[in-house]
Amino acid sequence: MMTAEDCRRMAARWLSKTEGAADPKTIANMRRASDAWAALAQQIEQVDVSRPHPAVPVRRPADLASPRNSVKVGDVLRERLRLSNEPSLNPHY
Repeated sequence: MMTAEDCRRMAARWLSKTEGAADPKTIANMRRASDAWAALAQQIEQVDVSRPHPAVPVRRPADLASPRNSVKVGDVLRERLRLSNEPSLNPHY
């Protein structure tokens, strides 16, 4: 499962990529990607805070198959970025 810290790292990575870009549209897209990752980190933290934490967490295999109250990373990012198939938003470039 992706953590808030993972999302913050991705936000920082996208923000650092803007330094090497020259095209204003590309820079704007990279900043939007960074903002979306940062927003996702906040969402994950809010879900985690609202979730009750037992003194001793018990996770059975059946629990792992369908986590409760999970944040769907792809859905949040698609919504925040309104993703199309723009290559400038692909983190593998």
